[in-house]
Amino acid sequence: MKCSRTLWFLTIFMVGFPILYPVFSAFVFELGSKGILSIALSPIFYIGSALWIASGLGLQTLRHWAWYTFVGAQLLFFYFNALILVNYSESEFKGYTFIAVLTLQGFLFQLVGREVRVPYLFPRIKWWESGIAGMHHLDIALPSGARGQILDLSPRGCFVKTPGDFKIGEVISIRLDVGGQSGEFPGTIVWLAESKVTHPKGIGVQFHELDRSLRRKVRVITRSFNREKEATRGTPVLPS
Repeated sequence: MKCSRTLWFLTIFMVGFPILYPVFSAFVFELGSKGILSIALSPIFYIGSALWIASGLGLQTLRHWAWYTFVGAQLLFFYFNALILVNYSESEFKGYTFIAVLTLQGFLFQLVGREVRVPYLFPRIKWWESGIAGMHHLDIALPSGARGQILDLSPRGCFVKTPGDFKIGEVISIRLDVGGQSGEFPGTIVWLAESKVTHPKGIGVQFHELDRSLRRKVRVITRSFNREKEATRGTPVLPS
């Protein structure tokens, strides 16, 4: 499994954090030699760096735990940045600097969150709160004769409600035919959902790297599917 190009680019900075952060801090926080030395001798810096490196490596292969190490690293350095600014910064605008860095952290949090919170990893599952009532779906055939219903779709993956048994890492091909656009979209199962009161049993599929023609088709199909989903919201979904 590979992450998107945007997420891969961000993970490069995460892995290089132990080198980039001291340079960034010295420039943005206007640190003297004492401030830079305090970073180099701080246990928080090394613990946080380990979290950033783990996050970068984990997100490159879309590991679930990487999101939580990323959140932990963000929170830890929210505190560490404030500590460095108060005790060692020589800037006359410490408050503005802190707000600017906090805004940067918030932007990074949103950007990474947008990249990983998609149907194949961290689903947008507001519809789970009330089961599948009101959800537009697309019936599809799966390997081994299993049937499924796509309940959530993006250009990079989908969530399929299915009673079939599958395994994480299994490669499947999903045929979509919507609004005159059709195609076979190969993907890898990267997430499993067990049947519970709040949501159906199913699989999260990450599409493989697609050629230009298939990328265009899946974007058109996604727009059509989501428009129909909005139009039929509130209408009970028929059981499989």
